[in-house]
Amino acid sequence: MQSDQSEKKIREFYNSTRMEEDRLEQGVFKLEKLRSQAIIQRYLIPGGMTIADIGGATGTYSFWLQREGYSVHLLDSAEAHVEMARQTGKHLKKPLDSVTFGDARSLPYADEKFDLVMVFGPLYHLQDQKDRVQTLKEARRVLKPGGIILASTITRYASLLDGFWRSLILDPDFAKILDQDLESGQHQNPTEKAEYFTDAHFHTETEIKSEFEQAGFSNPKVMAIEGFGWLIPEFEERWRDESYREKLIHYIEFTETNPVMIGISSHVMTAAIK
Repeated sequence: MQSDQSEKKIREFYNSTRMEEDRLEQGVFKLEKLRSQAIIQRYLIPGGMTIADIGGATGTYSFWLQREGYSVHLLDSAEAHVEMARQTGKHLKKPLDSVTFGDARSLPYADEKFDLVMVFGPLYHLQDQKDRVQTLKEARRVLKPGGIILASTITRYASLLDGFWRSLILDPDFAKILDQDLESGQHQNPTEKAEYFTDAHFHTETEIKSEFEQAGFSNPKVMAIEGFGWLIPEFEERWRDESYREKLIHYIEFTETNPVMIGISSHVMTAAIK
């Protein structure tokens, strides 16, 4: 079970950094956003769906889907995220159906309420596998029969690649964090450096599939979100080149289910049907 201290640390990290306010509009995170939206679109049904955005932060995906005509309920465990989403909704003609402060392990929704449940944060902040499986079970409970779950995780090798890419490995404190990440997937940052992230769990593909199966889902499909794209030199300059960007997206999509690319990708998306 996730400790109260860890939960408090995670909330304080997001409440104090407010990084999710505009993270997906910066640098390589633009690729994460575009690819996540592209995967989500594959599972959307024209004519209306009821969608839950669990761990949806400030509502980047929620507000996008609401604008597209879907009914969306956002839930998050960071007070700052919930407040920002509520403030954003006040300025819209059609706000979200609900914005709720809550826990992904115990959802305040009725059984079989949603056509699509997105879980884009909780699975990489719950360090106990039982908590992660419980989160997936709750998502399954609130899904209609035939409904879709889309869940995001962070790859086991994220710190390894990022550490060498940004030269963080030169810091002995980061090297210790990395060693633990690779050994167990349990990411803990005892320093005051926010760029080293907060308490998290970094998954292997095998772990992802096992946790989905324990929660009652069969045949989960695991896909790389950024694939190799987040490691491209001079990303911002390349991203502005439309022709280059189109090629990049094409080859990421082409290789998205390759186990090597799943391991390389910073974030991974898993889809399953109830």
